[in-house]
Amino acid sequence: MAVRVIVKLGNPILRIVAQKIAPDRLQTSAIRELIVDLIVTMRQARGIGIAAPQVGVSLQIAIINAKDKPFVIVNPIVTKKSLRSSVAEEGCLSIPGVFGQVRRPENISVAYLDERGQPRTAKASGMLARVFQHEIDHLNGILFIDRATNLTETRS
Repeated sequence: MAVRVIVKLGNPILRIVAQKIAPDRLQTSAIRELIVDLIVTMRQARGIGIAAPQVGVSLQIAIINAKDKPFVIVNPIVTKKSLRSSVAEEGCLSIPGVFGQVRRPENISVAYLDERGQPRTAKASGMLARVFQHEIDHLNGILFIDRATNLTETRS
């Protein structure tokens, strides 16, 4: 269990489509350790989500902090999007101090594997749907700044 270094904008791994993971690989010690490290890293950075590419690992694993309980999604695919969308501010652990307005569907359905390799589906709305979409974008080499308008930078 370790806090990993979060890679920043400019690192090419953030722009690569991450590799899918075979369900049986999820039981390996390396993948189980990665999942724990992602949770620890997300919490330490006070994030609400993190994807494996953000710690330099090009695998389709993301963690979403849903009601303070880490939610592991592997090989996620958005299977349904609502026509209704909304705009809200987003930021990213890999682009510290930068925020922008991003339009996203308000409701989505997602198919994914859980940490045991079992197929699952989830429906999400509002902020949770936004976090799912943000993290799934990471797994596809897309950053929020690619979708954002009105980018602003804060000084720390």
